[in-house]
Amino acid sequence: MGISTVILEMCLLWGQVLSTGGWIPRTTDYASLIPSEVPLDPTVAEGSPFPSESTLESTVAEGSPISLESTLESTVAEGSLIPSESTLESTVAEGSDSGLALRLVNGDGRCQGRVEILYRGSWGTVCDDSWDTNDANVVCRQLGCGWAMSAPGNAWFGQGSGPIALDDVRCSGHESYLWSCPHNGWLSHNCGHGEDAGVICSAAQPQSTLRPESWPVRISPPVPTEGSESSLALRLVNGGDRCRGRVEVLYRGSWGTVCDDYWDTNDANVVCRQLGCGWAMSAPGNAQFGQGSGPIVLDDVRCSGHESYLWSCPHNGWLTHNCGHSEDAGVICSAPQSRPTPSPDTWPTSHASTAGPESSLALRLVNGGDRCQGRVEVLYRGSWGTVCDDSWDTSDANVVCRQLGCGWATSAPGNARFGQGSGPIVLDDVRCSGYESYLWSCPHNGWLSHNCQHSEDAGVICSAAHSWSTPSPDTLPTITLPASTVGSESSLALRLVNGGDRCQGRVEVLYRGSWGTVCDDSWDTNDANVVCRQLGCGWAMLAPGNARFGQGSGPIVLDDVRCSGNESYLWSCPHNGWLSHNCGHSEDAGVICSGPESSLALRLVNGGDRCQGRVEVLYRGSWGTVCDDSWDTNDANVVCRQLGCGWATSAPGNARFGQGSGPIVLDDVRCSGHESYLWSCPNNGWLSHNCGHHEDAGVICSAAQSRSTPRPDTLSTITLPPSTVGSESSLTLRLVNGSDRCQGRVEVLYRGSWGTVCDDSWDTNDANVVCRQLGCGWATSAPGNARFGQGSGPIVLDDVRCSGHESYLWSCPHNGWLSHNCGHHEDAGVICSVSQSRPTPSPDTWPTSHASTAGPESSLALRLVNGGDRCQGRVEVLYRGSWGTVCDDSWDTSDANVVCRQLGCGWATSAPGNARFGQGSGPIVLDDVRCSGYESYLWSCPHNGWLSHNCQHSEDAGVICSAAHSWSTPSPDTLPTITLPASTVGSESSLALRLVNGGDRCQGRVEVLYQGSWGTVCDDSWDTNDANVVCRQLGCGWAMSAPGNARFGQGSGPIVLDDVRCSGHESYLWSCPHNGWLSHNCGHSEDAGVICSATQINSTTTDWWHPTTTTTARPSSNCGGFLFYASGTFSSPSYPAYYPNNAKCVWEIEVNSGYRINLGFSNLKLEAHHNCSFDYVEIFDGSLNSSLLLGKICNDTRQIFTSSYNRMTIHFRSDISFQNTGFLAWYNSFPSDATLRLVNLNSSYGLCAGRVEIYHGGTWGTVCDDSWTIQEAEVVCRQLGCGRAVSALGNAYFGSGSGPITLDDVECSGTESTLWQCRNRGWFSHNCNHREDAGVICSGNHLSTPAPFLNITRPNTDYSCGGFLSQPSGDFSSPFYPGNYPNNAKCVWDIEVQNNYRVTVIFRDVQLEGGCNYDYIEVFDGPYRSSPLIARVCDGARGSFTSSSNFMSIRFISDHSITRRGFRAEYYSSPSNDSTNLLCLPNHMQASVSRSYLQSLGFSASDLVISTWNGYYECRPQITPNLVIFTIPYSGCGTFKQADNDTIDYSNFLTAAVSGGIIKRRTDLRIHVSCRMLQNTWVDTMYIANDTIHVANNTIQVEEVQYGNFDVNISFYTSSSFLYPVTSRPYYVDLNQDLYVQAEILHSDAVLTLFVDTCVASPYSNDFTSLTYDLIRSGCVRDDTYGPYSSPSLRIARFRFRAFHFLNRFPSVYLRCKMVVCRAYDPSSRCYRGCVLRSKRDVGSYQEKVDVVLGPIQLQTPPRREEEPR
Repeated sequence: MGISTVILEMCLLWGQVLSTGGWIPRTTDYASLIPSEVPLDPTVAEGSPFPSESTLESTVAEGSPISLESTLESTVAEGSLIPSESTLESTVAEGSDSGLALRLVNGDGRCQGRVEILYRGSWGTVCDDSWDTNDANVVCRQLGCGWAMSAPGNAWFGQGSGPIALDDVRCSGHESYLWSCPHNGWLSHNCGHGEDAGVICSAAQPQSTLRPESWPVRISPPVPTEGSESSLALRLVNGGDRCRGRVEVLYRGSWGTVCDDYWDTNDANVVCRQLGCGWAMSAPGNAQFGQGSGPIVLDDVRCSGHESYLWSCPHNGWLTHNCGHSEDAGVICSAPQSRPTPSPDTWPTSHASTAGPESSLALRLVNGGDRCQGRVEVLYRGSWGTVCDDSWDTSDANVVCRQLGCGWATSAPGNARFGQGSGPIVLDDVRCSGYESYLWSCPHNGWLSHNCQHSEDAGVICSAAHSWSTPSPDTLPTITLPASTVGSESSLALRLVNGGDRCQGRVEVLYRGSWGTVCDDSWDTNDANVVCRQLGCGWAMLAPGNARFGQGSGPIVLDDVRCSGNESYLWSCPHNGWLSHNCGHSEDAGVICSGPESSLALRLVNGGDRCQGRVEVLYRGSWGTVCDDSWDTNDANVVCRQLGCGWATSAPGNARFGQGSGPIVLDDVRCSGHESYLWSCPNNGWLSHNCGHHEDAGVICSAAQSRSTPRPDTLSTITLPPSTVGSESSLTLRLVNGSDRCQGRVEVLYRGSWGTVCDDSWDTNDANVVCRQLGCGWATSAPGNARFGQGSGPIVLDDVRCSGHESYLWSCPHNGWLSHNCGHHEDAGVICSVSQSRPTPSPDTWPTSHASTAGPESSLALRLVNGGDRCQGRVEVLYRGSWGTVCDDSWDTSDANVVCRQLGCGWATSAPGNARFGQGSGPIVLDDVRCSGYESYLWSCPHNGWLSHNCQHSEDAGVICSAAHSWSTPSPDTLPTITLPASTVGSESSLALRLVNGGDRCQGRVEVLYQGSWGTVCDDSWDTNDANVVCRQLGCGWAMSAPGNARFGQGSGPIVLDDVRCSGHESYLWSCPHNGWLSHNCGHSEDAGVICSATQINSTTTDWWHPTTTTTARPSSNCGGFLFYASGTFSSPSYPAYYPNNAKCVWEIEVNSGYRINLGFSNLKLEAHHNCSFDYVEIFDGSLNSSLLLGKICNDTRQIFTSSYNRMTIHFRSDISFQNTGFLAWYNSFPSDATLRLVNLNSSYGLCAGRVEIYHGGTWGTVCDDSWTIQEAEVVCRQLGCGRAVSALGNAYFGSGSGPITLDDVECSGTESTLWQCRNRGWFSHNCNHREDAGVICSGNHLSTPAPFLNITRPNTDYSCGGFLSQPSGDFSSPFYPGNYPNNAKCVWDIEVQNNYRVTVIFRDVQLEGGCNYDYIEVFDGPYRSSPLIARVCDGARGSFTSSSNFMSIRFISDHSITRRGFRAEYYSSPSNDSTNLLCLPNHMQASVSRSYLQSLGFSASDLVISTWNGYYECRPQITPNLVIFTIPYSGCGTFKQADNDTIDYSNFLTAAVSGGIIKRRTDLRIHVSCRMLQNTWVDTMYIANDTIHVANNTIQVEEVQYGNFDVNISFYTSSSFLYPVTSRPYYVDLNQDLYVQAEILHSDAVLTLFVDTCVASPYSNDFTSLTYDLIRSGCVRDDTYGPYSSPSLRIARFRFRAFHFLNRFPSVYLRCKMVVCRAYDPSSRCYRGCVLRSKRDVGSYQEKVDVVLGPIQLQTPPRREEEPR
């Protein structure tokens, strides 16, 4: 197909030079006149479609439930985007910096109470002078509470305690906001709180109980979304305190400065307010607070002063400036600290993210009877801890109450008034001013730094606390503050109003700070379903329009919403665009949902098991009871069926199972008995009742156990944590209608409803996953055909195809959620091995089915049981969550030795079989184990495979180790079972032990995991007896030394143990006598350490990266295995001896989530063959059946293979003949977010020299100089694009760093792509200090400022390399062919041919450096960054290769040494299979299938459908005599979209299924159609300075790879308003005239964005290599007249530049632009990364290196200033 090029030729006649202005005049910069809530936000220019600042700022801080309405008042209501001056004055100036808000408090609901206004961060009252119903009407209408019924004064609802904000309010009654009414002025009054005004609105609730939806809701401040920057932050440095100093912004991981151009107090005010430092007193420039050293990130900042974030102000763009650090801007704020300044690490960092500096901080009050009074507890590092009462007063308590939405503090009791806590004491000496947003933002001593006991635990009583008697604390609801229901835009929200409850009403969307409505054009139940699901309200019952729930008053934000029904957020559906509509409020859309079932749950408690007890319903986060009025067996039957407990045998009332303590949530329940959910039955309404807890209803189901009832507090509550599957946060699995919980019909909780699974493709592999996930052993049967009865809910999964090793059923391949062709008569079932025929065990022993684990094999563990001590007994392995046994086939002392050594039990004295230690009851996980005896782990030995065996439990293997005790072995059935969980735990399942900072796992600082936090051990009484226990427990031999005094560095967590006094024989350190947990009198300078005998003394040996020290005297016989350490080695069988014939070995590597894997080969000698057809190694990215093959090798290679996530599979295969020594492979892992930089404080070195620092997890760390040489430096310089390494420096040559030491003992070959591809000790494992920080000096300077205007940049290689080939056939060759190719070449040819053709490439002559490791050619089936490798072509190879689509990439690589003649290749195109045909058109895909082809397979034309068409008319095909033609929309009919490095992929499936029946003789047909759009695309755009050439066309056809075709319309416009395109031909312009260009994507996909990556000018229409000039390259502006404009849509890109020509003999100017199309709102895409500087040697898919001739330009006419020589 090819990328078609349509030349847009604009003829420009040069005239006299006009004196044009610079950038857009300030008078037209409307963005500077508009408050930040207005949609004309300058952040749009940065690529963000919405403002980053939240207009709910102060509401959030106060925890108020009132959404802040737009402060644009009537301006927004009238549809105007730009308020008048008067409006701005009354809303912004009056509204204060942090926003206004309104609420009613101390009434019986949110619609009555004392009037309070949030003004300047504090809630204040209104005086009742002149107060009447006109004023009250404004309050009620503003709050959405109807009209005013009464306007009481005289503090009718109690006296307030804050300021009196308003007095003499005189409303007409028609104002939109209370503060818009005439009044005396802010804080101007003559009143006392005895005159506080109140309001009672018509919507006030009559009952006395606050409804849950009226409780204050804390909304987290949104994340500013400046491009891809999710971690923007602001600080002031070098000023003496946090409220004055040089302004620095954290951008892309680096702190940078702001230039002082245009800097004034408006800008400074934004900084002060953002940091909570009051207002600006001064805005000094000229680096008054010293010059910064990082990048200059912002320039020409032009704040109005009302923005919430500095980066929301208009500015030149990130990293775009014309300044030096001598112009760094500063600020002096009004609120610098006057009291002693806390440690800097306790200062609140103004992050553009969530609450407080740590995203997992939380606050609660416990033991006080309700959520608004009690002991203060803070969640810190995973543990709830208390606050010490030193310095505790009502200022501190006020912050707590406001943060929890509990009003203000009435008391701040200390001395553990609410009981003593048991966790750590996390804060002490808290000294709040009272205005902080979070308790941890107040000054304090530092985390975990205190001198207190729990007898000093602080408490709080807030004004909203209830006075009822205190319930048991464990019944208190925990209020978790979830993320709001937002999509990719963190300030969007959704609600239904005016409908009586939260699940019906008028649809309103919070957009840019204002609640607006949705127009009912195209509104239907598909749209309504999205709303209901998003709000957790079930499904849509009705989608009424015509303002059924009343007319709204805000803006109309959406129109023509066209949801498919499967979107996660309403705003993700196709629509006309924000604020684009043709409607009035009479057309406001509404929704009626089925009810909030997605957050409802049901349980029976206090009955002894899960099938009898008091009925309780989880409603709005709290468990409540059901009243027994009208309660009978019909109601009880629904409960039993819903819980999978059979039917009801009894429905007792009168609190038969005890009285509950929560709310009574349902009354007068009147079920027919056939409902699916209890709450679907008719009832009085939520929380509406006339009962007491003595009337709580109960149920006894047929499946209830008859044994004695256990204590209720021993019942396990099965909590299903959120899984990580798509957007589904509440997936759960159960088996129902069987005789117990381990057999029955399979049901999955999906989007709040229980649904079934279809039995198509259902087998024991699928059933095994179910059984394991539920903790029910393995599958004994997988019945279908509704063996356990037909379900009644949706069918959620079909064609489930598990391998059997998945952790969750929904992780298996399947057709997609709710996509099926089944009925309930095909519901799948499962019978598991532990299905009960005997009495069911106590519920507290049931395994909890958690929806998350630590990866499939990251929890392997080993134990010996039933032998009397931990060193003898039956061998058991923890595999996938279940303990299983090992079969005794081939079992001998070699195997037993591995067990003993792994457990730290010495050596094997015996290896008994025949179940010597009793028969196990779990699965048999291993058989035919054949250890050499030297393996580190039992599962590393050769074996038959997991769960593959031919044994019974009578053959369970055992071991007796040398460290076993000598007492006589009691009879196995009398032995206690010693269960050791997956880690080395004692009596507490969450205890663990480690040694850190010592260089390997057997030496270092002792740390114990206690209550979720790693803490240290004090060295008081510490000796080798204690150290021996540590070494033995860790399997590290014995103790050689027990150093104290923080020999291995000071820890930072709690000190968990002190005065440890071991005898030396204990099994666990915590079993030794000690002072008690967290009881100590030590500091971290006394942290204890250990050096064990198994530690590796020489850290520079070549084998230090082994997981443990192993002896390799015998050849390894390993053939495959599972590797789960962060680094390690493995080898072919018998290496270094010859490997056997017919070997077939598979190694699976899985490292920690969030890490990636590097794999290299120290040695590789196999049977050589140019296509590696005989003996070979294959490396897969992920599992063995992954489609992404990273490489297939058979000759020695220096290549390092890197996975894309945390799994990699290696497959070794040998044939029947030749043998060789095989291979030795190594691997390591690195974090996915790793980034590299160089840091130095001396600018004379440039940006390509400095201390090496690596970023991971929010922190920059250094590299230790051990083993640091020029080879490591070479890798650093190449990775940063800084040329060659000049010097490799150690001893902190560029100064000592302050972060962690990230890497040590780095050993590079010098050819690696990244520093972390080199072998190293492991992340954060080192024996260094910062005096050993490594540095480099490189030859280049990758960030050097480009020379201005037509600079000369002749590349350091003078050759053309790679390109884009779009002709039907052609040829290409290596650079200089038939001469020798250059060193270090990286060339990529992209070949794209026409629709439905394939590419065949033929290599005629290949002469490269010998082998396939140094110089080679790679052939990719599509774009090379994201497509499978077809072949690697090496020296002497010949042959042809054919693509599967119309796109192929060829990559040629040469190294730095030998060069040869190179290669020549030809290619041609040929038609692909004509049975199917696919066209990618601008608005849809068109797929055609031959009817004769269908008939040959036995299908008719009507059998073929889109797999997820769901009956929609638009998804039906057109059937012609010869073809079945589908028109498939890009955003509908189930089309799904995904993006990778190169493409946006639109995919769907056509299916033809055999009709239902007992047997099938034909195979179903499934056709995958995929339109792949290449994102990075060159287009040629020309404007001509020659009036003899006219415009041919103004539309560029951008045809994208894999049948793709984006249309982009591009035109010149007459002005910056972009209202009038240029239509005259020719287009006459003057030299230096501003030219305005707009490009727009013409495509039906509404969520695309367009980005201008590169524009190159040339005087020739077809030569962009001889004489060129860059306007912009790789997003980096090169011409100082080029400037982007904010666009009304993401699909539009606008920019301008000034007209020029090259020389008088070249009147024509041509532009060649690279446009990038990306998914909107994808911060990882190219469109959001801005300026990207590429390595000079990295020549990409297109010819981006261009040669330019010597300047400067000479013009006949007077030159403009920018063109003067410099």
